Amino acid sequence: MACRRVISLTAVLGVVVSAMVVSTAQGAAAASLRLHGRSFPIPSPNAQPIEIALGPDGNLWFTEQNTSAVARVTPDGVITEYPTPTPGFPYDITAGPDGNVWFTEGSNGRIARITPDGTIREVVFSDFDAAGGITTGPDGNIWFTDATGDKVWRFELATRTLTDFAVPTTNSFPGHITTGTDGNLWFVEGAAGKIGRVTPDGEVTEPVTGLSNPFEITTGADGNVWFTEPFIQRFGKVTPAGDVTFYSNGHQVASIAPGPTGRLVFSSFSESRIGTISFDGVGRASPKVDESAPTGIAMGPNGSVWFLGSGSNRVYRAVAR
Repeated sequence: MACRRVISLTAVLGVVVSAMVVSTAQGAAAASLRLHGRSFPIPSPNAQPIEIALGPDGNLWFTEQNTSAVARVTPDGVITEYPTPTPGFPYDITAGPDGNVWFTEGSNGRIARITPDGTIREVVFSDFDAAGGITTGPDGNIWFTDATGDKVWRFELATRTLTDFAVPTTNSFPGHITTGTDGNLWFVEGAAGKIGRVTPDGEVTEPVTGLSNPFEITTGADGNVWFTEPFIQRFGKVTPAGDVTFYSNGHQVASIAPGPTGRLVFSSFSESRIGTISFDGVGRASPKVDESAPTGIAMGPNGSVWFLGSGSNRVYRAVAR
């Protein structure tokens, strides 16, 4: 019988890897980031919030692994939790093109859609494999990675058709995925140390190799794809042509997302900090947010920054200055 592997951020961040020499952006740690905001307690204790995204309805939505639930938080901080129909480990989450929010459920072989009023409908793609990252593709469909099956899947909303595309490297543990400005999808392969690219037609290549446990990936307003390597305190960008530039700001940048104008935002789980990164690779970190152990981070309405405190079991709303 196949072994069911659980996607867990805390488990992933427990991996120890060897350090590598990296180039450092000048002045990257020279200035700190000031935060002004509030935090809101999650109703369920020890929920282990993981990823957060701004929904089409103007609210923030996030996944809770320990409670097998998805939660909505309004801009005012009111949190409502919705348990998944099938017990699982909700992981990544994204705004869909259909006015709903879509998320992966980890090792139960399902992804799901949740409507603005909290109705969940699941899509089964496997009896046991683990869904990893999820995003809306350039074709208007839902794309997600199969971490244990070494695949990328396309779910066509119009026909509810599932199609899988094999990743060339076996046991690569494909994870977070994003739509690039080149009209393709880009994803990390944590165990293989690679970044993969898949066209809307399903052609998979691996243009970036030699990385150290790449963890998250996002698309910046500068037209490049950005990724993190938290264990060696490195992050980088990939141009549509596949050219890579590495940076370090002395922090374990883990989660990364589009940020305020001209920047990205990041969280550092191990340091209980968040921060911003400019498009030339200069990072600014906030003071420590005690016991927060931040995981997912996203921009909210009116320039607000939202992040999840897996250590404090709270959701934070902040303004970066």
